[in-house]
Amino acid sequence: MLAGVGASAVVPIGAVALRPASSEYLIRGATVLTMVPGAAGLADHDIHVRDGVIVAIGQNITAPAAAQIDARDSIVLPGLVDTHWHLWTTLLRNLADNSDANGYFAMTGRLGQRFSPGDMRLAAKLAAADAIDHGITTVHDWCHNIRSPEYARAALAGLSETGLRARFSYGATRETAFDQPLDGGDFARLHDSWNEWSANGRLTLGIGWRGVLATADGKPKAVPDAVWRADLALARDRGLPVSVHANNSAANRGHIRRLAELGLLGNDMQIIHAVNAENDEIATLARSGASVSLAPSSELTVGFGVPPVAALQREGVLIGASIDTPALVGVSDLLRELRTIQGLANAQTGDEMAMTPLDALAIGTREGAASLGLGNITGTLSPGKRADLIVVRRDALSLQPQADPATTILRSVRASDITLVMADGAILKQHGQLTRLDRAALSNDVAEVTARLMRDAR
Repeated sequence: MLAGVGASAVVPIGAVALRPASSEYLIRGATVLTMVPGAAGLADHDIHVRDGVIVAIGQNITAPAAAQIDARDSIVLPGLVDTHWHLWTTLLRNLADNSDANGYFAMTGRLGQRFSPGDMRLAAKLAAADAIDHGITTVHDWCHNIRSPEYARAALAGLSETGLRARFSYGATRETAFDQPLDGGDFARLHDSWNEWSANGRLTLGIGWRGVLATADGKPKAVPDAVWRADLALARDRGLPVSVHANNSAANRGHIRRLAELGLLGNDMQIIHAVNAENDEIATLARSGASVSLAPSSELTVGFGVPPVAALQREGVLIGASIDTPALVGVSDLLRELRTIQGLANAQTGDEMAMTPLDALAIGTREGAASLGLGNITGTLSPGKRADLIVVRRDALSLQPQADPATTILRSVRASDITLVMADGAILKQHGQLTRLDRAALSNDVAEVTARLMRDAR
């Protein structure tokens, strides 16, 4: 077992501003949206957190050893769950400009080859800073720029420093030939040494699978049987989750149907995008227990199509929401994606009531966590769950007049209204300040790397 291969090659990036941490907190006097199915909002309630776990939720809780957090006139809800994000492309934010040279695929393919392992680490930290600002406490890093073992370790090192909960899906680069499987030996070494990377359970591992059909030069192409079987076995032989882009473009139609014909769908599989899924494919997904991750902002911008939210909802498919790539969508605002998902559900059914704000928030919390297999850990607030939560102020003028908490959160909350972010019982943002990541250091590092990428790519 080669534990920690490549870790010594990772160069530290950006100062980390660590603050004295308490292991016990009492959040007092909040309106609490637990997101437990069927549960009503709780007015004037406290949340007691100790050693990363929610100990109790109730009124007038006594915890003399706990650090007190005043949450009166605030809403507390579970941290948001992103279900699919190419974190490395956060370092390419806003660079996809719809020109032939700098369209998303051309630009990320060209600049991705210029990344170093240190750039992967920096990108993870930049993404985490944006996630934390916007109340995201769980991210799914679908990493498809792993050019050597060092790249994977560097991305993981960046994630582990942020305090976020994360799934890391190990994928092939865009340049990896379809007849070339993933580096199974490296993946096995990484999984065998996972205790060194899991950050006490905050990070989990999966496979970013290419599936059985792919797109090359805008045309569908079959992945050789020996290749897709070998890649899939890396996950399923070890009981790890699988995530695959399918039916994400017109050229990729029928992928879900083919997966079903081969008997490959299951509740361990997440389908990304599915914008061109037909009714029989959606019904098959529902029967199989596979989940779907939707990223409407990027799907619309890149021209994939309109996600079939209403059809997925009608069949009972488990849905999660996704940032996908800041290269296309800019700021990493998961509430924006949830608003769009709600709008699509209502528009596609012609019914304003088809998806309520609370339903949409469930996709961004409880259902997103369940779709990643993390529903027993996060996604709702209840005793015994890990303390992944956010505190949202209610006194901003943009939030007035005060109304239904779920509607207020979905429609009007900005990053600046999220006053506290806690993941695994650790405070990552408080009073608008990041507590583990240094904004100034990150900004300086990003400026240096961006200048180099632009210079080298000429």
